[in-house]
Amino acid sequence: MKFLSLTIFVFALFTSCASANDDDLFMRKGLETLYLQEAEKYLVCIESSADPCQFSEVEGYLELLDMKKIERSAPVKYPRSAQIKGYAAVVESLISINEDGSVESVKVLYCSSGKGDPRLQFKWSEGGQYCGNFEKASVKALAEWEFKPLPERLQRIPRKFQHRVVFSLPGQSSQDINIQITELKSSQVRKIQKLTKAKDWSELEAYALKNIDKNPVFRYYAADSAWLMGNQALAIERFTEFLENGGNSYWHFGIKAAAIVIPHYYELGNDKKVVELGKASLLEPYLREGNVVSKSAVAQAIIFYATSLMFQENPEIAYALTRFKRLKQYVRRYGGITGDQMRMINEQITNLEGQIIKIGSRDSDA
Repeated sequence: MKFLSLTIFVFALFTSCASANDDDLFMRKGLETLYLQEAEKYLVCIESSADPCQFSEVEGYLELLDMKKIERSAPVKYPRSAQIKGYAAVVESLISINEDGSVESVKVLYCSSGKGDPRLQFKWSEGGQYCGNFEKASVKALAEWEFKPLPERLQRIPRKFQHRVVFSLPGQSSQDINIQITELKSSQVRKIQKLTKAKDWSELEAYALKNIDKNPVFRYYAADSAWLMGNQALAIERFTEFLENGGNSYWHFGIKAAAIVIPHYYELGNDKKVVELGKASLLEPYLREGNVVSKSAVAQAIIFYATSLMFQENPEIAYALTRFKRLKQYVRRYGGITGDQMRMINEQITNLEGQIIKIGSRDSDA
């Protein structure tokens, strides 16, 4: 199990003896220091760069500081015209918040719309049908929200964070395995079901390869067939291609693929690939709601993903820590993972929090 070395931080760290109360104080100070650093970097990026700016660290530190808490919210009204036509959407916005917690402004970053499950977004379009209506509804509601006031020490950097509003209609879910392949022709579905029931993996592989360019689902079945026949290297290659070509949006299919390939790339030390595949996945919501892939396998993929976040070229420390903390909260409530996995989670949380405490201790002595 990898642990983040102290040299990852660009801070001069030193050891100190502190009481539990001191640790709480130093933890807060360390989080504030790191938040201000990341918030400043993010603001410089969004003001000077046309490239996407990494927001996960700002969001992570705001969450750890309890500065994302919504004090008052307003309901988002579903645009009636889109609702009648059966359109769903996802709207991502950048919210600027005043020192007192009121919303200063809401800027739409993108909107994607279409029919069906917002997680799958099959044949959806960015800026698609009714996106103007979805954006107006989202902005109108978010502008009325109120958040916790910002502490004085943090007020020198404007508080901003991204928020995603998901518009979905009843029945638009891809959690059922069969629903995930409804975009296929009925004859194709029947063929897949027949070969799966017969466990004729060789024939299913041949059928999937023949149709592999027609739909991402065939790439999944080509990978799964190889996996079930014991050809793990080929299966991992195909599962990776499936995820890289939109497979992460598929509920059970994407999670099974991620639960197989993430441990593989982690063991190879390929943190970049682990983060690339993990960040696009639905691992965390699946841990809460999924019922086909085992909780232990999903948790293991999240542990490896969160660990690799710390070892990529630009480490995401806050984002990793929030992933571990959420996983620990889930386990406390529902269980479902091994003792070794719980130990790994606790060790990584202790490791990360210890380093943040040292940063806070340094600032207190400065």
